[in-house]
Amino acid sequence: MTTDDLAAATALTHAFFAGLDNNQADAVAACMASDGVWIRQGKALEGADAVRAAVAARPADRATAHLITNLSCLATGPDSMTITFNLLAYLSTREASGWSAMTPTPIRACTDRIVRTPAGWRIQHKDSRQLLPPLA
Repeated sequence: MTTDDLAAATALTHAFFAGLDNNQADAVAACMASDGVWIRQGKALEGADAVRAAVAARPADRATAHLITNLSCLATGPDSMTITFNLLAYLSTREASGWSAMTPTPIRACTDRIVRTPAGWRIQHKDSRQLLPPLA
């Protein structure tokens, strides 16, 4: 892997969550390989169109901020990498009196398997598990 590949992998991870936080369904879907899978809330979203539909269906009265830490990229082949990182998301909802205070959600340990496509690096498989607080 070149430094350009590593930079592109990092940018892909950030682009996914920037699109999610800004409710940009097309931007999030563009991060996925055409047959990519996102395991989201226990459900497999298969393909960019399913990811686009899920993001587009997010409630308009919900705002999020996803913060990525401890990001690491590991080459698994000439055209594939595994990206691991921890994720802390903050959530706010619009109420009659305005936006609620941002509330942190549990910290997640995330794994993205990405592949090089003719369009650049894309997410082939995205999954996570709760890290903190530990599940009983």
